[in-house]
Amino acid sequence: MTFDFTPGWYDETVEMAGTATAPALHVQPAAQRAPSHPTSGEIALLVRELFSEGSLTWDQLQALSRVAELKPVLEPTLDNVPAFRRVSAHRQ
Repeated sequence: MTFDFTPGWYDETVEMAGTATAPALHVQPAAQRAPSHPTSGEIALLVRELFSEGSLTWDQLQALSRVAELKPVLEPTLDNVPAFRRVSAHRQ
């Protein structure tokens, strides 16, 4: 899973204008927009994926689930983690 934090901010036609491979276009550059921010649901999906692939430990997942913005969306994930994956770093 990847996040595109700035969807649509880059207009390729502006860069192509005037290059040797493309004819010069009289295109107004698109107005630059501020990067969008991921929603808490998108962050929760990323956290779940990182835990599933092993990049996050059980302790890290628990710590992230205590963040107020993520708690409601990560609680179902914590409940569905199998017992054999619930291993704290100090018990490994």
